[in-house]
Amino acid sequence: MSIVAVLQGSSETDTLTTLSALAMARHLNLPLTGLCALPDPQSALMVVSTPESAGLSAAAATSLVELQKKLLAAAEGAFRDVVGAGAHGIEGTFVHQVATAEAAAASAATLAEAIVFPRSAARSAEPLSAAFDHVMMDARLPVVLAGTRPFTPGPVIIGWDGSNGAARAVRFHLPLITSFGEVIIAQNRKDAERDGARPGSAPGSLSDWLRRKGASARSESLEGEVASSLLALASGVGATMIVAGVYGHSRIGERLFGGTSRRLLQADESPALALSR
Repeated sequence: MSIVAVLQGSSETDTLTTLSALAMARHLNLPLTGLCALPDPQSALMVVSTPESAGLSAAAATSLVELQKKLLAAAEGAFRDVVGAGAHGIEGTFVHQVATAEAAAASAATLAEAIVFPRSAARSAEPLSAAFDHVMMDARLPVVLAGTRPFTPGPVIIGWDGSNGAARAVRFHLPLITSFGEVIIAQNRKDAERDGARPGSAPGSLSDWLRRKGASARSESLEGEVASSLLALASGVGATMIVAGVYGHSRIGERLFGGTSRRLLQADESPALALSR
Protein backbone atom coordinates (compact mmCIF):
# COMPACT_ATOMS: atom_id res chain seq x y z
CA MET A 1 0.00 0.00 0.00
CA SER A 2 1.11 3.55 -0.66
CA ILE A 3 -0.09 7.08 -1.33
CA VAL A 4 0.16 7.92 -5.04
CA ALA A 5 0.56 11.45 -6.39
CA VAL A 6 -0.44 11.70 -10.06
CA LEU A 7 1.90 14.19 -11.73
CA GLN A 8 1.50 16.04 -15.02
CA GLY A 9 4.84 17.72 -15.71
CA SER A 10 4.04 21.20 -14.40
CA SER A 11 6.34 22.24 -11.54
CA GLU A 12 3.86 24.44 -9.64
CA THR A 13 0.94 22.05 -9.97
CA ASP A 14 3.00 18.94 -9.20
CA THR A 15 4.48 20.61 -6.11
CA LEU A 16 1.01 21.19 -4.62
CA THR A 17 -0.10 17.66 -5.50
CA THR A 18 3.01 16.15 -3.92
CA LEU A 19 2.66 18.29 -0.79
CA SER A 20 -0.89 17.00 -0.26
CA ALA A 21 0.11 13.39 -0.95
CA LEU A 22 3.16 13.63 1.33
CA ALA A 23 1.07 14.96 4.23
CA MET A 24 -1.27 11.97 3.86
CA ALA A 25 1.64 9.54 3.62
CA ARG A 26 3.17 10.95 6.80
CA HIS A 27 -0.11 10.67 8.73
CA LEU A 28 -0.56 7.07 7.62
CA ASN A 29 3.15 6.22 7.77
CA LEU A 30 3.05 4.85 4.24
CA PRO A 31 5.42 5.10 1.27
CA LEU A 32 4.79 7.86 -1.27
CA THR A 33 4.86 7.27 -5.03
CA GLY A 34 5.03 10.02 -7.62
CA LEU A 35 3.48 8.71 -10.84
CA CYS A 36 4.03 10.37 -14.20
CA ALA A 37 2.46 8.40 -17.06
CA LEU A 38 3.25 9.34 -20.66
CA PRO A 39 2.22 7.29 -23.71
CA ASP A 40 4.67 5.82 -26.21
CA PRO A 41 5.28 8.68 -28.70
CA GLN A 42 5.08 6.31 -31.66
CA SER A 43 1.62 5.12 -30.61
CA ALA A 44 0.36 8.69 -30.64
CA LEU A 45 1.19 9.17 -34.32
CA MET A 46 -0.82 7.94 -37.29
CA VAL A 47 0.91 5.39 -39.51
CA VAL A 48 1.25 6.83 -43.01
CA SER A 49 2.57 5.39 -46.24
CA THR A 50 4.01 8.19 -48.40
CA PRO A 51 7.69 9.19 -48.09
CA GLU A 52 6.74 12.84 -47.51
CA SER A 53 4.36 11.97 -44.71
CA ALA A 54 6.86 9.56 -43.20
CA GLY A 55 9.35 12.43 -42.89
CA LEU A 56 6.78 14.61 -41.17
CA SER A 57 5.90 11.77 -38.81
CA ALA A 58 9.54 11.29 -37.85
CA ALA A 59 9.88 15.01 -37.08
CA ALA A 60 6.68 14.96 -35.05
CA ALA A 61 7.86 11.93 -33.10
CA THR A 62 11.15 13.69 -32.29
CA SER A 63 9.29 16.78 -31.07
CA LEU A 64 6.98 14.67 -28.95
CA VAL A 65 9.91 12.83 -27.38
CA GLU A 66 11.56 16.15 -26.47
CA LEU A 67 8.31 17.45 -24.99
CA GLN A 68 7.92 14.31 -22.91
CA LYS A 69 11.48 14.66 -21.61
CA LYS A 70 10.69 18.19 -20.41
CA LEU A 71 7.43 17.10 -18.76
CA LEU A 72 9.14 14.16 -17.09
CA ALA A 73 11.99 16.32 -15.80
CA ALA A 74 9.56 18.89 -14.38
CA ALA A 75 7.46 16.22 -12.67
CA GLU A 76 10.44 14.40 -11.17
CA GLY A 77 12.08 17.65 -10.08
CA ALA A 78 8.97 18.89 -8.27
CA PHE A 79 8.44 15.51 -6.60
CA ARG A 80 12.03 15.15 -5.41
CA ASP A 81 12.19 18.74 -4.15
CA VAL A 82 9.12 18.24 -1.96
CA VAL A 83 10.11 14.79 -0.71
CA GLY A 84 13.69 15.86 -0.08
CA ALA A 85 12.54 18.79 2.04
CA GLY A 86 9.78 17.19 4.10
CA ALA A 87 9.61 13.39 3.92
CA HIS A 88 10.95 12.89 7.48
CA GLY A 89 11.53 9.15 7.10
CA ILE A 90 8.80 8.49 4.53
CA GLU A 91 10.02 6.49 1.53
CA GLY A 92 9.47 8.39 -1.72
CA THR A 93 9.69 6.80 -5.17
CA PHE A 94 9.26 8.51 -8.53
CA VAL A 95 7.82 6.29 -11.27
CA HIS A 96 7.68 7.02 -15.00
CA GLN A 97 5.20 4.70 -16.66
CA VAL A 98 4.89 4.34 -20.44
CA ALA A 99 1.11 4.28 -20.67
CA THR A 100 -1.86 6.60 -20.89
CA ALA A 101 -2.56 8.52 -17.71
CA GLU A 102 -6.03 6.94 -17.60
CA ALA A 103 -4.70 3.37 -17.58
CA ALA A 104 -1.82 4.08 -15.21
CA ALA A 105 -3.92 6.01 -12.69
CA ALA A 106 -6.72 3.42 -12.65
CA SER A 107 -4.20 0.64 -12.09
CA ALA A 108 -2.53 2.57 -9.26
CA ALA A 109 -5.87 3.45 -7.64
CA THR A 110 -6.86 -0.19 -7.36
CA LEU A 111 -4.61 -0.88 -4.38
CA ALA A 112 -3.39 2.57 -3.28
CA GLU A 113 -4.48 3.82 0.13
CA ALA A 114 -5.15 7.11 -1.67
CA ILE A 115 -4.49 8.42 -5.16
CA VAL A 116 -4.07 12.19 -5.33
CA PHE A 117 -4.79 14.26 -8.44
CA PRO A 118 -4.11 17.97 -8.89
CA ARG A 119 -7.12 20.18 -8.33
CA SER A 120 -7.02 21.28 -11.98
CA ALA A 121 -7.88 17.71 -13.06
CA ALA A 122 -11.52 18.44 -12.16
CA ARG A 123 -11.71 20.94 -15.03
CA SER A 124 -12.25 19.85 -18.62
CA ALA A 125 -9.36 20.11 -21.09
CA GLU A 126 -6.70 20.10 -18.35
CA PRO A 127 -3.77 17.64 -18.73
CA LEU A 128 -5.13 15.05 -16.27
CA SER A 129 -8.87 15.68 -16.62
CA ALA A 130 -9.48 12.54 -18.73
CA ALA A 131 -7.57 10.39 -16.22
CA PHE A 132 -9.49 11.84 -13.26
CA ASP A 133 -12.77 11.31 -15.10
CA HIS A 134 -11.88 7.72 -15.99
CA VAL A 135 -10.74 6.67 -12.51
CA MET A 136 -13.71 8.12 -10.66
CA MET A 137 -16.59 7.99 -13.13
CA ASP A 138 -15.79 4.89 -15.22
CA ALA A 139 -13.59 2.71 -13.01
CA ARG A 140 -15.53 3.97 -9.96
CA LEU A 141 -12.43 4.05 -7.80
CA PRO A 142 -11.92 6.60 -5.00
CA VAL A 143 -9.75 9.66 -5.65
CA VAL A 144 -8.43 12.64 -3.73
CA LEU A 145 -8.18 16.07 -5.30
CA ALA A 146 -5.42 18.19 -3.83
CA GLY A 147 -6.51 21.48 -2.31
CA THR A 148 -5.90 24.85 -3.91
CA ARG A 149 -3.47 25.78 -1.13
CA PRO A 150 -0.68 23.87 0.65
CA PHE A 151 -1.97 20.98 2.75
CA THR A 152 -2.29 21.79 6.47
CA PRO A 153 -3.44 19.57 9.37
CA GLY A 154 -7.00 20.10 10.57
CA PRO A 155 -10.35 18.35 11.00
CA VAL A 156 -11.93 16.18 8.33
CA ILE A 157 -15.46 17.09 7.23
CA ILE A 158 -17.79 14.38 5.93
CA GLY A 159 -20.66 15.61 3.76
CA TRP A 160 -23.18 13.01 4.80
CA ASP A 161 -26.58 12.14 3.31
CA GLY A 162 -26.59 8.36 3.66
CA SER A 163 -26.28 7.85 -0.10
CA ASN A 164 -24.26 5.05 -1.66
CA GLY A 165 -21.69 7.52 -3.00
CA ALA A 166 -21.18 9.15 0.40
CA ALA A 167 -20.96 5.75 2.10
CA ARG A 168 -18.34 4.52 -0.39
CA ALA A 169 -16.33 7.71 0.08
CA VAL A 170 -16.26 7.18 3.85
CA ARG A 171 -15.44 3.47 3.66
CA PHE A 172 -12.72 3.87 1.02
CA HIS A 173 -11.06 6.79 2.81
CA LEU A 174 -11.52 5.58 6.40
CA PRO A 175 -7.77 5.34 7.15
CA LEU A 176 -7.30 8.93 6.02
CA ILE A 177 -10.36 10.14 7.92
CA THR A 178 -9.28 8.61 11.20
CA SER A 179 -5.62 9.61 10.84
CA PHE A 180 -6.35 13.32 11.21
CA GLY A 181 -8.15 12.99 14.55
CA GLU A 182 -11.11 15.38 14.54
CA VAL A 183 -14.07 14.38 12.34
CA ILE A 184 -17.11 16.57 11.65
CA ILE A 185 -20.23 15.01 10.11
CA ALA A 186 -22.02 17.77 8.21
CA GLN A 187 -25.55 17.49 6.87
CA ASN A 188 -28.44 19.63 5.71
CA ARG A 189 -31.32 17.67 7.21
CA LYS A 190 -33.93 19.38 5.04
CA ASP A 191 -32.11 18.29 1.89
CA ALA A 192 -31.71 14.76 3.22
CA GLU A 193 -35.41 14.52 4.03
CA ARG A 194 -36.47 15.99 0.71
CA ASP A 195 -34.45 13.35 -1.16
CA GLY A 196 -36.31 10.62 0.71
CA ALA A 197 -35.33 8.64 3.77
CA ARG A 198 -32.18 6.58 3.34
CA PRO A 199 -31.06 3.88 5.74
CA GLY A 200 -28.32 5.26 7.93
CA SER A 201 -28.77 8.86 6.76
CA ALA A 202 -28.94 10.22 10.32
CA PRO A 203 -25.52 11.58 11.40
CA GLY A 204 -25.77 9.49 14.57
CA SER A 205 -25.67 6.30 12.51
CA LEU A 206 -22.36 7.32 10.94
CA SER A 207 -21.04 8.47 14.31
CA ASP A 208 -21.78 5.04 15.79
CA TRP A 209 -20.10 3.31 12.86
CA LEU A 210 -17.00 5.51 13.15
CA ARG A 211 -16.83 4.80 16.87
CA ARG A 212 -16.77 1.07 16.16
CA LYS A 213 -13.86 1.72 13.81
CA GLY A 214 -11.92 3.50 16.52
CA ALA A 215 -12.78 7.09 15.56
CA SER A 216 -15.07 9.69 17.09
CA ALA A 217 -16.98 12.49 15.45
CA ARG A 218 -19.31 15.38 16.14
CA SER A 219 -22.23 16.53 14.00
CA GLU A 220 -22.74 19.92 12.41
CA SER A 221 -26.00 21.09 10.88
CA LEU A 222 -25.79 22.90 7.54
CA GLU A 223 -28.15 25.63 6.38
CA GLY A 224 -28.84 26.58 2.79
CA GLU A 225 -27.10 25.22 -0.30
CA VAL A 226 -24.97 22.20 0.63
CA ALA A 227 -21.76 22.87 -1.31
CA SER A 228 -21.48 26.50 -0.19
CA SER A 229 -22.21 25.53 3.41
CA LEU A 230 -19.60 22.76 3.33
CA LEU A 231 -16.97 25.12 1.94
CA ALA A 232 -17.84 27.80 4.51
CA LEU A 233 -17.62 25.27 7.33
CA ALA A 234 -14.29 23.98 6.02
CA SER A 235 -12.90 27.51 5.93
CA GLY A 236 -14.21 28.31 9.40
CA VAL A 237 -12.68 25.28 11.13
CA GLY A 238 -9.51 25.07 9.02
CA ALA A 239 -10.47 21.67 7.63
CA THR A 240 -7.79 19.58 5.99
CA MET A 241 -10.23 17.61 3.83
CA ILE A 242 -13.87 17.27 2.74
CA VAL A 243 -15.11 13.72 2.13
CA ALA A 244 -18.12 13.44 -0.17
CA GLY A 245 -19.92 11.32 -2.74
CA VAL A 246 -19.90 12.57 -6.32
CA TYR A 247 -22.98 12.42 -8.50
CA GLY A 248 -23.24 12.39 -12.27
CA HIS A 249 -22.03 10.32 -15.19
CA SER A 250 -19.30 10.35 -17.81
CA ARG A 251 -19.74 11.13 -21.48
CA ILE A 252 -17.24 11.26 -24.34
CA GLY A 253 -15.68 14.69 -24.38
CA GLU A 254 -17.45 16.09 -21.30
CA ARG A 255 -18.28 15.36 -17.67
CA LEU A 256 -21.67 15.95 -16.15
CA PHE A 257 -21.90 16.26 -12.38
CA GLY A 258 -24.79 16.94 -10.07
CA GLY A 259 -25.09 20.47 -8.67
CA THR A 260 -23.43 19.92 -5.29
CA SER A 261 -20.57 17.88 -6.81
CA ARG A 262 -19.98 20.45 -9.53
CA ARG A 263 -19.78 23.36 -7.08
CA LEU A 264 -17.35 21.49 -4.82
CA LEU A 265 -15.13 20.57 -7.77
CA GLN A 266 -15.12 24.09 -9.19
CA ALA A 267 -14.54 25.95 -5.91
CA ASP A 268 -11.55 28.31 -6.09
CA GLU A 269 -10.74 27.96 -2.39
CA SER A 270 -11.14 24.49 -0.93
CA PRO A 271 -9.21 21.94 1.12
CA ALA A 272 -8.46 18.53 -0.38
CA LEU A 273 -11.53 16.60 -1.58
CA ALA A 274 -11.76 12.83 -0.95
CA LEU A 275 -14.35 11.59 -3.42
CA SER A 276 -16.12 8.47 -4.57
CA ARG A 277 -18.96 7.89 -6.97
